[in-house]
Amino acid sequence: MRRWPTWLLVGALVALGSVAVADALRGGSEREVVSSNPRPRPSPPVTTVPVEPASPAMSGVLYYSNAEHRCRLEGVIMPGLEAARSPRLGSCRFSISGNGQAAFPGKAAWSPHGGVYAREIDGMIEFGSPFSHETLRFPGRAPAFRPDETFTYVRDNEVVEWTTECPPGSRLFGLTGDSAKVRCRRVVLSRGNLRRALLTADASGPLVLKDLEWLSDTRLVTVVGDAGVSGYREHLSVINEQLIGRVVISEFGEGLRLEASPRGNFFTAWYGDSLVTVRDRDGDLVTFPTIPPVQAVTWSPDERWTAAATAHSVFVFRTNEAEARVRRLPIVAYDLAWLP
Repeated sequence: MRRWPTWLLVGALVALGSVAVADALRGGSEREVVSSNPRPRPSPPVTTVPVEPASPAMSGVLYYSNAEHRCRLEGVIMPGLEAARSPRLGSCRFSISGNGQAAFPGKAAWSPHGGVYAREIDGMIEFGSPFSHETLRFPGRAPAFRPDETFTYVRDNEVVEWTTECPPGSRLFGLTGDSAKVRCRRVVLSRGNLRRALLTADASGPLVLKDLEWLSDTRLVTVVGDAGVSGYREHLSVINEQLIGRVVISEFGEGLRLEASPRGNFFTAWYGDSLVTVRDRDGDLVTFPTIPPVQAVTWSPDERWTAAATAHSVFVFRTNEAEARVRRLPIVAYDLAWLP
């Protein structure tokens, strides 16, 4: 699989027309910086869980939005907590590239090697490189990258991908800087397949695919809205390569969002800042220590460790281990990301 070049500036070589409806390229401007000033916090409560000592296995850089300094993005080298360089950003919720060189406020999908991003803005997808002001914008939502770097998004309530394996008659387009390849759009999860995958959820109304994360090249977790006779619900489902879905939870309410671990073995679901559930790639519950209410979760690059931010501290513990010991870090964080 060809990797996306880090200098990629996206633009259509052939007018995308309905493939990527829009004026494709627009001039860039300075990236937005979102700041907040959280209220002073009371002293942290005392936790009674066993203490996990620092370990060289806790390697990598833990990035966090410093809740005591206007959500400034900072980083520490694990396990010794020496200061690490981080992109300049002030945002309580952030998304950082896999190489740690760029970050955006809120949620963004990054190609596995960090050279390309995609994010949803006002019902449009912005696709480009963090090192350029030029971007491609087109209708869609829930942009994501498979581990093999294939780009996907939701269009007309179907999951589509950009592929170079195009049958005769396909509408083709190219990307500036990668003109040796032509691509087309292909449906990988149709509306019919989506409804069949949700049969166990008693989804009676029109379905709206709201969010997704790829757990592997053939397995994804989705959030699907259902305006049924009993009221609006959102279904959290794991769908495998046979397009067989397992509905994990169905909740009344709107705004369920997903986050996946680096290797796709775990994922979390949230309503706003409230953690709803932590699951493995099969949809089974993950063991989690008893700590104060959690507002952010991340995993070490090898997924052996989990970091969870509360209102007063960051806790680090072994992933999915019964009666795990916990290490408390002297950090007050609103959001977290753990990179190599």
